[in-house]
Amino acid sequence: MNFTKILKNALPYILTLVLVGTMTFVAEIMGEGEIIFPEITALAIGYMVAQKHSWRVNDNRMIALIAVCAVVGVLIVRYIKIGLYLEILIAFTFAQILFMISGTTFAPMISAIVLPVMMQTESFIYPIAAFLLTISVVLFRRLLVKVKIRDKEDFQPVNLHTKGDMIDTVIRIICVAVVGFFAIWSGFKFAIAPPLLVAFTEFSRPKNKARNKPVKTVLVITACAFVGAVSRYVLNMTLGLPLTVAALTATAIIFVIVYCTKMYIPPAGALTILSMIIPSESVLLYPLQILVGTAVIMLISRLLFMKRQNKELA
Repeated sequence: MNFTKILKNALPYILTLVLVGTMTFVAEIMGEGEIIFPEITALAIGYMVAQKHSWRVNDNRMIALIAVCAVVGVLIVRYIKIGLYLEILIAFTFAQILFMISGTTFAPMISAIVLPVMMQTESFIYPIAAFLLTISVVLFRRLLVKVKIRDKEDFQPVNLHTKGDMIDTVIRIICVAVVGFFAIWSGFKFAIAPPLLVAFTEFSRPKNKARNKPVKTVLVITACAFVGAVSRYVLNMTLGLPLTVAALTATAIIFVIVYCTKMYIPPAGALTILSMIIPSESVLLYPLQILVGTAVIMLISRLLFMKRQNKELA
């Protein structure tokens, strides 16, 4: 393998590290944690690192959906003061309805709206950062297409408001209502971390491949959360190194995991970076919460969605 080919293969990973490093560094310098948008790693994996788009979406819709959801998430925190559980449920329901009518399969929009609610973010710095970072992913993707590292993909709007889609949406909302209640009541709120709600939406979609490898999928997602938590705890909290160092180290390690397992699961990347902004007292139990949450959503996806969808497709 010549140097040019190695560089071409590595460039999507390098660009993602540049994004993560810049984002975290600016957040540290400015003292604004809201600048860190964990879903940016998911967007990079699904839109740049993976050979083909992980979602049926185009540039404009992706930017618009992230921007709208990020703003709505902050507005929910600012003006709907009815408690974390109900606020998360409102955000998730809004995102599910938008998902149905968006003409896309772009589930990461769910994380963009639920994250500020879970973290109780009232600052509009968050949606501005999410908007600018998403534009960066789009521009990097266009660069990769221009230098022929990735192929241009045509977009056709998707119809997600059939009877089956509506049933799936209602079941998802009910499941999140039930699981979310117990997660927050038990103090294990990250068992419904925003990227896991994205994963749940994707796992519960017809023909999802990840749910055909349930154990491997759960282990890869948990491993990425573990890497993020350990990187932050050891490098940042214990050794006192900048958070940027922890974020870059964790991202580099999860790329090795993704490359070796060939499991391009975008929410796993978001969970890695989410570990950088959760309260410090939650870091040690974070991987366990993600393991429990991932196992539960995988089980639900297989029991309540997989068999019924397979019958409908038969």
